[in-house]
Amino acid sequence: MELFSAWLSRLEQIKNTAQVELSALNSSQLNWKSADKKWSIAQCLDHLIVSNEKYFALLDKLATGTYSMTFWEKYNPLSGYTGRKMAESLGPKGIKPFVSPKIFEPGRSTIRTTIVNDFIQHQEKFISKILLLRDLNTDLLVVTSPVAPLISYKLKDCIEILVGHEERHLLQAKRVMQLAEFPGI
Repeated sequence: MELFSAWLSRLEQIKNTAQVELSALNSSQLNWKSADKKWSIAQCLDHLIVSNEKYFALLDKLATGTYSMTFWEKYNPLSGYTGRKMAESLGPKGIKPFVSPKIFEPGRSTIRTTIVNDFIQHQEKFISKILLLRDLNTDLLVVTSPVAPLISYKLKDCIEILVGHEERHLLQAKRVMQLAEFPGI
């Protein structure tokens, strides 16, 4: 339960930070990029929505008790190690740039100006899904990545990956705002 309290607190903080620090930005600020291959603030938020939603069906199955671990999930000897390493590298303290898998890529063109509100609503939905999992044994349940069927990790690591990933990209969005070239309000 302590882990869930910490995750929920971090998710609320992410939602509040987005609301307070990003909601006043206009379309050109949200979509501004320092370089062609860099992401805008809007792309960071869109990426989080896209990537989290790839997990929603899994989270729903877990919450309703209809999830059943596959043979691979039950017996993969690397699940614990893989999950810890992914949580470490994809979290806010991960310093190495990571290329996003194609299924998690944000929109390439101008992203709608409602993206901050869309993210806040998405965050509320995400929080409600995590709340429904609080009675599960996150150490015993193993799940598979939506990116690759051979990558499995404990549910505990899955949630940590998702929460840490949000923190990482919110920090990235805030760094965009701190650049000298960032358009003023």
